[in-house]
Amino acid sequence: MKNVVAALAISLTVALVGCGQAENGLDSGLLSETDTGENYVLIGAGNTFFKKSKDDSATLDSGSEKCAVPANTKVLLAEQPRYSGNHYFIKTAELLNGCGFREGYVFVQHVKKTSIKSLMSANMKAFLDIIAYAEGTGDSYNYIFSFATFSSFRDHPRRLICSGGYCSDAAGRYQFKSTTWDEVRRSLGLTDFSPVSQDLGAVQLIKWRGAYDEVERIDGPNSFGDALYGVRLEWASLPHSPYGQPIKTVGELWSKFLTFRDRY
Repeated sequence: MKNVVAALAISLTVALVGCGQAENGLDSGLLSETDTGENYVLIGAGNTFFKKSKDDSATLDSGSEKCAVPANTKVLLAEQPRYSGNHYFIKTAELLNGCGFREGYVFVQHVKKTSIKSLMSANMKAFLDIIAYAEGTGDSYNYIFSFATFSSFRDHPRRLICSGGYCSDAAGRYQFKSTTWDEVRRSLGLTDFSPVSQDLGAVQLIKWRGAYDEVERIDGPNSFGDALYGVRLEWASLPHSPYGQPIKTVGELWSKFLTFRDRY
């Protein structure tokens, strides 16, 4: 989807773009509580469009059907953003510069953070970051095994891909197999494969492996190692995993965990 406009040299200290305010300190993309009570979406590292429909931005008219939103812009909203497939549906608090509308869509993958609430602890958020780091997905919720991508969050993509001697339909930030996702989805009553649903699903897998309390109790490398050991059968990239795939070391992951947790 060609949503990124020509690169602009935009400082993170830009004060306002319409009702959008540039902001430092981007987090990992995990949906988390806002400290101010504001409703917002925070655009990521690339410029994007606010669109009146979910159509490809290349087919839309500037001003009446789409308007450019610079990277790192905090767009204030009149209400909480909502998932709509692979987009957020948002209602801006005021008209953005160059926009003739306030209600529309922003591509999910172009949003770094939102005001959607999460009750996850700093330990749990950082541990989810660790799983994504080990799995090689980073901040991306739309990866399929072998780093192919998918474009809709309506459901698990269910695409079997073979690469490097392995075949898998694992998808999302936490590389859920479709059969695993179906179990999680039914258990939690999830209706899509959105980032929020993926986060909730990953926490559920941690609970099913009996490691939830271990994650919450992490206070040093030993307890961190215990938590990793508890989920070693769920994610093949973690230490002590028996599946024969490349794994990360506890020492490397502990260092990353400390960095990730400092963000929360």
